[in-house]
Amino acid sequence: MARQNFTGIVDVFEAPYGGFCTTFSRSQDRFNLAALSAGLGERFETLRISLKFYSCVGSNHTTLDAIRDIRKRRPFAVEDVDSIVVHASQVTLDHAGWPYKPEGLTAAQLNLPFCVATLLIEGGVFVDEFTPDCVADPARIALARKVKVVHDPAITALGAAYRHKARVEINFRDGSSETETREAPRGSEQSFASADDIARKFRKLAEPSMGTQTDAIVETILDLDNLPNSRALIDLLQLQP
Repeated sequence: MARQNFTGIVDVFEAPYGGFCTTFSRSQDRFNLAALSAGLGERFETLRISLKFYSCVGSNHTTLDAIRDIRKRRPFAVEDVDSIVVHASQVTLDHAGWPYKPEGLTAAQLNLPFCVATLLIEGGVFVDEFTPDCVADPARIALARKVKVVHDPAITALGAAYRHKARVEINFRDGSSETETREAPRGSEQSFASADDIARKFRKLAEPSMGTQTDAIVETILDLDNLPNSRALIDLLQLQP
């Protein structure tokens, strides 16, 4: 549209009547115009967007990441676990650390012990792992009872920026234990995900409807800088009959 000289008003942000700032603040002064262009071309807000790799509340993600790391360096079976202790902030304890009760999918996705049990039994905590019949799964409930979330005042004292920090202890039946600490979840601004992680999540979500187009979409997006125009991507994003 811009190429065809179709443009909007030049003062779209600051116009006193109908401008973006005045309209959405419903005022002439409750906004900061300088903030609109602060860091323009230097700071990119999209890099501050967090990605979720688990289909559950964000407070649970650091614990799940820590357990994945432990399992990578020391593979273990569910039967090997004696207990799991999650040291967390007061926010995480209040938000997700309560004793699990089978009261619906939302409760299952909010509850940290249940999500830990889901990860260990199912191998993942994504959309497919949360079906209506999982809510009262006896195996998950039994394992969730081995998970205890305790308040760590030192983590709470770090403030809101570290509210998701967690230190996880897995105690095994043979008397050994493993510990892992995560300050921020994978996919957050502080611990952003790799391109492989992002593409893997996209494939999980897109393949059921996009099928074989999914790989082509991933390849095109990863090579977006070399794309002559957006037509090829638009065509790929259309469902094929």
